[in-house]
Amino acid sequence: MKSLRTILTVVFSFAVVAAVILYTQIKKIASSNNQSKKQVDKQEKDIKTTAKRPLDFSAFESDLNKLGDQRYKEIEKSLIESDIKSIQKSIESGNLTYEELVLFYIKRIKEIDNNRLNTVLQLNPDAVVVAREMDEKKNNGEKLSDLHGIPVLLKDNIGTGDKLTNTAGAKVLEDSSCDRDAYIVKKLREAGAIILGKTNLSEWANFMSIDSSNGYSALGGQTHNPYGNYDVGGSSSGSGAGVSANFAPLAIGTETAGSIISPSSQNSVVGIKPTVGLWSRDRIIPLAIDLDTAGPIARTVEDAAMLLGELVGEDENDIVTSDVPEKEDYTTYLDKNGLQGMSIGIVTNKEVTSSYRNDDSDIINKIKEELINLGADVKNVELDDKAFRIDEHVDMMAYEYKTGVEEYLNAIGDNAPVKTIKEITGFNKRDLDSRAYYGQYFIEKARDINITEDENTKILSHNRSNTGSAIDEALENDKVDVLISLNNYLSGIYPIAGYPAITVPAGYRDSGEPIGLTITSTKFSEGLLIKAAYAYEQGTKHRIQPNIK
Repeated sequence: MKSLRTILTVVFSFAVVAAVILYTQIKKIASSNNQSKKQVDKQEKDIKTTAKRPLDFSAFESDLNKLGDQRYKEIEKSLIESDIKSIQKSIESGNLTYEELVLFYIKRIKEIDNNRLNTVLQLNPDAVVVAREMDEKKNNGEKLSDLHGIPVLLKDNIGTGDKLTNTAGAKVLEDSSCDRDAYIVKKLREAGAIILGKTNLSEWANFMSIDSSNGYSALGGQTHNPYGNYDVGGSSSGSGAGVSANFAPLAIGTETAGSIISPSSQNSVVGIKPTVGLWSRDRIIPLAIDLDTAGPIARTVEDAAMLLGELVGEDENDIVTSDVPEKEDYTTYLDKNGLQGMSIGIVTNKEVTSSYRNDDSDIINKIKEELINLGADVKNVELDDKAFRIDEHVDMMAYEYKTGVEEYLNAIGDNAPVKTIKEITGFNKRDLDSRAYYGQYFIEKARDINITEDENTKILSHNRSNTGSAIDEALENDKVDVLISLNNYLSGIYPIAGYPAITVPAGYRDSGEPIGLTITSTKFSEGLLIKAAYAYEQGTKHRIQPNIK
């Protein structure tokens, strides 16, 4: 068994929980401050290898020239940091077109992101064409949804049935495309959203090596934090940093344990990790299918809530989850006074607080005062010790990675250049320096895993029961509506339970590094989390645009 203190000390370096637990079996754990510094040091090196794929702007050159620098500056001045409603109002008034909007983001990516922040791994060559179609539909009185014409970036493990590849950042999948749209991509297109491109990520959703760098992939290189020399978070690094840097209004990331919450917190944006099963997992390259979920990343709670509700739907290709609610409009939970009378529990178990960074206690106290001023009843809460009793979790992760990735590769047929984990490790071994710079320990662990499906189910059931019941009992016994902490400090607990979480900007450390308030509760409590996060966001207005010009 592993204590949560052991888990969280490495979780604070913002790696997936699989990496966390395996790391504890091999090395002595350093303090969270040291772990954060190690991540920053790795990311500052900005490793570039022959595997890195350059961004291709060739499909847009003539259109970018037509947009021109003056028009670009006009759009930037009026729409930078704008939410979806503001963008739509500008288009409805005739001050902007969807085509110009897409070109604005592409030009911004070319001038600011390209070879600097590395948040975008590839661009959709048809994005401008689709934008023109959305303009035509709008002009003909056909607006499909609030997301109509809005550019969205997808983490590069979410399959699209177009000209984009689906790579997980791995050199071995450089030319591999998906056979069709993932269900959530199909829903995006039905809503009229425009797939702008794919974002960089921690390769294979951070299931690469013990010593990996958050935001690094062989194909994308190193993603950087737009606020400066701080950890970018992982594994949805490009999605979090890309939205923060205003390369798109919305992005979609994926999370197994902290991989939406961490980069959202680190880049001062809003991230929602939904209850497992609320969004379809179809045609998303998995890490651990029973824990995985995609989720929205945005600059505001309202935009994230809008995207969350739009993509809920029953999918026959996903694992059946009988209790998933029907599609819901989560924007109905937006209430500036939503914290009044809400009871909030700060998780204070020593397994969490002993792993705080130097200024975390002060930050928690500041947040507590803010919540009280906004009308909430705030108390300290300790979870039952069983929440920290996580057995053999790394074996489950390795088993599900192997079976899930191989199922995906076989499902996409001839689009997959390899079919097995063994082939992937063999391919990487032929040029480790460029294909697996930080090693591939976890992939090799998955290749050699020999537990059975029944054993895997037993591990999953035990760990899910311990974490889920600990959260539910705390909510009931302490009479609180939600639990809170910082960043992904609870990502050794709520994701294993399959429960949702939301993070919202809570300000900046003295160094300027962003920090997010993370809120969690029981399964399918997304509406409650959005209500609390929105009221906190509106009552504090902490987000500041990064200065990256």
